[in-house]
Amino acid sequence: MDIGEPKKIKIGHDDAGMLSDWLLERVEIDVPKMGRAWVFPCGKWLSTSKGDCQLELELYPKAMATEVYTPHVPYEIKVVTSKISGAGTDANIFIEIYGTDKTTGEVMLCNKKERKGKFQTGSVDTFVLELEDVGKFIEKIRVGHDNTGWGAAWHLDRVEIRRLDKNKKSKTFIFLCNRWFAKDEDDHTIVRELVPEKILEEEVGKGGKLKVRENEIQDRLEIKQYTVDVYTGDKMGCGTDANVFCTIYGDRGDTGERELASSETHMNKFERKQMDRFKIECADLGTIYKLKIRHNNSGPFADWLLAKVEVKDDIKTYVFHCERWLAKGKDTKLEQTLYEKDYQGSMSSLGSIPRSVTGSKLSLASSENDSKSDRFRLGQRKNIMSSIAEETRDPTEEGIPYTVKVKTGDKSDAGTSAHAHIRLVGRKGRQTRLVP
Repeated sequence: MDIGEPKKIKIGHDDAGMLSDWLLERVEIDVPKMGRAWVFPCGKWLSTSKGDCQLELELYPKAMATEVYTPHVPYEIKVVTSKISGAGTDANIFIEIYGTDKTTGEVMLCNKKERKGKFQTGSVDTFVLELEDVGKFIEKIRVGHDNTGWGAAWHLDRVEIRRLDKNKKSKTFIFLCNRWFAKDEDDHTIVRELVPEKILEEEVGKGGKLKVRENEIQDRLEIKQYTVDVYTGDKMGCGTDANVFCTIYGDRGDTGERELASSETHMNKFERKQMDRFKIECADLGTIYKLKIRHNNSGPFADWLLAKVEVKDDIKTYVFHCERWLAKGKDTKLEQTLYEKDYQGSMSSLGSIPRSVTGSKLSLASSENDSKSDRFRLGQRKNIMSSIAEETRDPTEEGIPYTVKVKTGDKSDAGTSAHAHIRLVGRKGRQTRLVP
């Protein structure tokens, strides 16, 4: 149900259990589709013996605490795993969608509870995610996995993405892949960038007949391969055993963080006076101007003296001087941001594409599987529903998700054993039913 902006909420509990008294600190409501988040302060007991001796309260939003951010829209993301032997994966899959000047940020396609049975050989898995609107055209996507699980290697056939809206027309962007995401297959990478091969336009015509038209994309980004040469310094003990990661930025995009895992020049990489060569495949970055490089401080000898990094495309070599230690200490740090030696622009930019907050202001994780006895413990902040719309809406109308977080007070006896409930009341005079 779409109740519009929440004008007030009614929240209470049924006084069940031996320890039913509950000190409620506040309630937070987030509506990504509106790009708004509200805070309803409370600081009162819901109890028959404490405070005002009430089991239900009406709360109103705090005017100065309302947050406004870029509205989100639903994207339907269809992931097709290949049918070849061993194509399925146990790893967790993430994606980032890039528009012309915006990106959704990196998001996991599903959580661990939803993960079972997905991304298996030959499977077609569909997800609907509320993400920042990147515009009408998707320039590229970055997809990968975290290399966890017994069988992490994954062979992806394709990804299809459709923005869900009320228009009679819809566009589905088709991203073909047919590559391995594995540290022991293909080019040993677990992250890839894909550009759309074609667009399927669907339109409902007169009489409800569906028309489908396939369009090739003429001016799509080119997938390029960049050579990254990393030079370690020349001092005693300056090599590292840690895992090294880098992000390359250009005026047309960035690579996202990539692990420099497989050196083409040395088995034992990042040692004294050594040059290690890596290849990174991604969409055309344009003119490269910035590089971030870090390590994870792992291994017995993690401290690393980095001399410089050179990034080469088919036209130019971009040089990034460093001559600094990447180490965990008082005067050193594990990450360095380097600018190309001839770069004359601003050095305050965080990237080539503006990014809004990834995801909503409040977490979208649901606590449906939390036991009732653990839901409102001391000082806890819990989501008591991930989408009121799914539970309350008229099946004939379009719903809108309202994510609710409840913060219990931090006194020793603030938690409750009772069953809490809530009702949202909107400015349109509409309200949800009482939701447990």
